[in-house]
Amino acid sequence: MKPQIQSSNPLRLWQATHKQLLHDDPRYRRRFRYYLATIFCLSCFLLPFYLPFFGYPLFGPATNISILLIVAAVIVCLTLRQFHFQARHIRQYLHSNNPHRTA
Repeated sequence: MKPQIQSSNPLRLWQATHKQLLHDDPRYRRRFRYYLATIFCLSCFLLPFYLPFFGYPLFGPATNISILLIVAAVIVCLTLRQFHFQARHIRQYLHSNNPHRTA
């Protein structure tokens, strides 16, 4: 049986449901951990391209800025995709626990 999660604050309700899904749902947990690992790896990939700002250029300025912008756009797209996935699962979880809720 799923525990009832109730809160008057929507953000706290979202956070509590997210925490509950991380604990209970292996698919949700795996997707969230994969997302965190991907963001970490992409961030590590970006580090060498910040060296020109400290006086150690790897490529030309246009190449460095292009790579930074492309990887930043990929991170934003992954984040939006992950947020959509989380919102959908949290909404399903809340509806399955409280069928009278319209949120």
